[in-house]
Amino acid sequence: MGDWPTNAAAVSAEWLDAVLRRGGSLSNGKINAVSAADLGTGVGLMGEVSRLSIGYDKAAEGAPTTIIGKFPTSDPVNLHVARLLCFYSREVAFYTRLAQASPIRTPRLFHAELDMSDHSFVLLLEDLRGAVPGDQVAGLAPDQAETAIKAIGRVHAAWWGKVDAAGMEGLFDFGNPEYGAAVQSAYQHFLVPALDNFGDCYCDYTKKVAEGLGVAAARVIKEQASSQRTLVHGDYRADNLLFGPSLGADGMAAVDWQVSGRGGALYDVAYVISTSVPTAYRRQHEKALLGLYHDTLLAAGVKGFSVEECWEAYRLAVLCALFVAIFSAGGIDLGNHRGHEMVRTAARRIDNAVADLQAGDFLPA
Repeated sequence: MGDWPTNAAAVSAEWLDAVLRRGGSLSNGKINAVSAADLGTGVGLMGEVSRLSIGYDKAAEGAPTTIIGKFPTSDPVNLHVARLLCFYSREVAFYTRLAQASPIRTPRLFHAELDMSDHSFVLLLEDLRGAVPGDQVAGLAPDQAETAIKAIGRVHAAWWGKVDAAGMEGLFDFGNPEYGAAVQSAYQHFLVPALDNFGDCYCDYTKKVAEGLGVAAARVIKEQASSQRTLVHGDYRADNLLFGPSLGADGMAAVDWQVSGRGGALYDVAYVISTSVPTAYRRQHEKALLGLYHDTLLAAGVKGFSVEECWEAYRLAVLCALFVAIFSAGGIDLGNHRGHEMVRTAARRIDNAVADLQAGDFLPA
């Protein structure tokens, strides 16, 4: 384990002063007080996310008065899943290696530490106060959905076909057979409790598809991750998107990159549309949103990817999004009422999407 605080309550003024000074974020004044506040209900299921308020002994021009601290979850069930799927190392890799080149607004990194021997970590990030977070339960408004689709399109275009080049090998790869095998094993373990706990959210068709995935998960993941290779956010949904005029030309920022890595682009698109957009809106505007995404790719220079290919890749990716619904419903501690409500809402939306798109067609015969 590294020599750094294991949670927000353990952050001292002395430690924080040292790391911010070392990183160039603090030159005048000295930190003499730090207080931590959990960011609240429904936030940080797979890790602790807290706002650190900072006091100085005198005016410290340019230094932050609040920052966001991220630490491992204290819940043993969720911690096991986070370690199994390398969530913490993925997010540290994004912020330390890729965030500065991202076309989408992300919080500024102040400090990062990671110990892969036990997956302990700490991330200190810019506090994007004043921005309005998306609401997973209510769903994205139409203008938010369009903004999110265009933004992730630019991210995908920036790394389209480049993630397997030299220098990118160390990034997490969704196509790694070991990852597929681990997901399939965990999925089989979580499927029964997921259907026991949230079975009323799924129609018979989706239940049959979910059961079929139990023996096909690894193959489906590999197929989806092998085409349209780019940088994938991995958890691109309403609660991880912030909106507001202070966030630049897009008016949007994306946070929580702990599921990021190299994979198939349409996963992010399918995940946000099928779980963060109200079903009625999705049904009416689904193809228009896919067209907007495809136009964004073309405008950024992506070639050789047709609208028809985009649609079929989207349908396959919706099948992969079902994994997350099962994991959330059967494999992690949801912690509170909003966590349950969030998972139930997402399950109902993904159920409708899987059935509407007949995503089971992509299961191996």
